[in-house]
Amino acid sequence: MNTGLIITIVVAVLIVLWWIAKFNAFTRLKIAITESWGGIDVQLKRKANIIPNLVDALRMQIDFESNLLKELTAARTGLASSDHAEAIAASDRISAILPQIRATAENYPQLGTNASFLKLMEDIRDCEDKIAYARNRYNMTVARYNMDIAMFPAKIVAGVHNFAAEQLFEITEAARQDADNMRISKL
Repeated sequence: MNTGLIITIVVAVLIVLWWIAKFNAFTRLKIAITESWGGIDVQLKRKANIIPNLVDALRMQIDFESNLLKELTAARTGLASSDHAEAIAASDRISAILPQIRATAENYPQLGTNASFLKLMEDIRDCEDKIAYARNRYNMTVARYNMDIAMFPAKIVAGVHNFAAEQLFEITEAARQDADNMRISKL
């Protein structure tokens, strides 16, 4: 065999191995994105399960503003959406409502000392923290994936196998402005 043919075969084998490695890397990142969304989804479902109990605790203790209860209940249904952006938007709407609930609880001392209410608010705060962590993890994975599929020559592999960029979950401008009010402090 001549040297040129051997070099050509070696180069072709290296390109095929590199192609397979890139394809597998993209596939691993897609799986990691799905898994990291699962972490967000679990916490959104947990949050959705806590909301009815919170509404019941509020109804039992105070003559609560019905608009706020309706808004809270409506936002809860979005938490179970299969559309990632809709689920995150619903979570953000609930996060924006929570400071109003805390302010109302401060006006009703019997609610502020109710053990069930305090436990539910603690559970929601825990969900909020876990959602923030899971969202950060999701965004880090998506950013890595998007960066990898955008870089040459891996971009060729991504294009041939239809690996498309994923969307990051970014905080809305309104949420960014209200960030200080989103925390639920101890009552």
